[in-house]
Amino acid sequence: MEAALKEPFDREKQFATKRQAVILAAGQAFRRRGYHNASMTEIAKTLGLTKAALYYYVRNKEEVLYECHLMAYEAMDEILRTKYDGATALDRLEALYVDFVNMLTASGVSLLTDVNSLGPENKLDVLARRGKIERKIIRLVKEGQKDGSIRSGDARLHVFFFMGALNWLNAWYDASGRLKGEDIAAHFAVQMRAGIRS
Repeated sequence: MEAALKEPFDREKQFATKRQAVILAAGQAFRRRGYHNASMTEIAKTLGLTKAALYYYVRNKEEVLYECHLMAYEAMDEILRTKYDGATALDRLEALYVDFVNMLTASGVSLLTDVNSLGPENKLDVLARRGKIERKIIRLVKEGQKDGSIRSGDARLHVFFFMGALNWLNAWYDASGRLKGEDIAAHFAVQMRAGIRS
């Protein structure tokens, strides 16, 4: 029997895959050391690349930071497109929050700060994407306030309360540590629910 034909080499796909690996590695370096302390040399070394090879995939450090933000918000936007079942908006919000935590702990994607280190155009884009996600979550909180599952108060502040924990997750989560992502997700969900339920 004739051997199966190999899939033809796809240069664009290989480039996109390697570029994504560069962005993820950079995000981890920024998370560990901070954006200003992590060097492109360190990121290149992590990936087994020369600094010159690294610049084949990205133009500069700011582009890497920008792409890290986009990767995080695109992953969150994908989760937000999920249709969650639940008796109340709080139930749906809890399921959404668990998926956010699981995505951040499993994928290597980081929610980063350092927005002010971006140039004006990139900063505006990142803030617009973040705002779009926040508005969707705020709408869900307001639904919960209407159905009685979420306590009254400023819905935006409720969202800042539990989404802030996701930013700090980047500061201490270690994939090789004793805590698994699903355990952290379950714990975070309990805290979030306790903090905003009516």
